[in-house]
Amino acid sequence: MTFVELHQMPVAHTEQTAVTSYLARNRGNITEYRKVVAATLADEVTKARTRGALAVMSARDVQRARTDPEAVAAEQQLDVTVLQQVLAKELDTVLAACTDNRHGPHGPPGAPCPASFMLCLGCECARALPHHLPVQVLVHNRLAERRGQMDPLQWAERFAAPHAQLADLLDQQDEAAVADARRGATDAERSLAERFLNRELDLR
Repeated sequence: MTFVELHQMPVAHTEQTAVTSYLARNRGNITEYRKVVAATLADEVTKARTRGALAVMSARDVQRARTDPEAVAAEQQLDVTVLQQVLAKELDTVLAACTDNRHGPHGPPGAPCPASFMLCLGCECARALPHHLPVQVLVHNRLAERRGQMDPLQWAERFAAPHAQLADLLDQQDEAAVADARRGATDAERSLAERFLNRELDLR
């Protein structure tokens, strides 16, 4: 009991059992635990909103890029060739397209980026296009679902920041487009979102 309270983690049982059967016995502990969770949530959301926002290319930008690629490339601070690869979906990761896999902020210059695709949400090399919206919606929804399935502090530490980043990203989109993306997500997009959240796409 003392170990569980000190470390806020289960021992030979599930996270849910640790919270409901052990931590819940001490009402004072529950109050302190809620304060810790609230502070962590606030801290992670603040971090998410002070990091660089994922650059978005709207449907209008994509249409313009097909007829005036030089102008759109300049607006997006991209080489025209890279822009064309982005439009052709050749640089897609999971939640966005990566415009420079070897010179991003998460690895040594010249080496392939080793970061989780979740970090694309705040990366200067990432560009979100309309065709990424279904997976963004799916991942946002799954993160919200996991909030009720995990220890609250662990969820806050792992997922509060990306959940807030995705919420901000979806807020920039037209409500009808988000609804269409939610309804129209394909089996392949659902599978990609699940594999991503299950960390099957991480470097091992």
